[in-house]
Amino acid sequence: MAKSKQVVFTDKAVKPVGPYSQAVRAGDFLFISGTVPVDPVTGQVVAREIAVQTRQVFDSIKAILMAVGATMDDLVKVTIHLHDARDWPAMNEVYRTYFTSYLPARMAFEGKPPLDYLIDVDAIAYLPA
Repeated sequence: MAKSKQVVFTDKAVKPVGPYSQAVRAGDFLFISGTVPVDPVTGQVVAREIAVQTRQVFDSIKAILMAVGATMDDLVKVTIHLHDARDWPAMNEVYRTYFTSYLPARMAFEGKPPLDYLIDVDAIAYLPA
């Protein structure tokens, strides 16, 4: 059985700033790297408000999914790193607006995202042929 991996990149999502890919498709799965609240057009961090940063992160994830013909409903696992657990309610309010048919499995915890961002999210999507 042949193994296949494909690097996924779109300029509509935050660009990698290190030696990693935005996402990698491996068989029926898409692994999306940690995504931070940076505007892909300006390269700047968006406003330091959790709702604004959450929206930017999920807009980038949505763009990566669209690059492979997928939608947010194809996500099966999401991991969210929050700078401050007190941001949980505001993050959740924005988060739920990105899903229409079901909610993926999720892990969310307080931790220190890189460069003092308020949120950092990675995800896995299932994309059967």
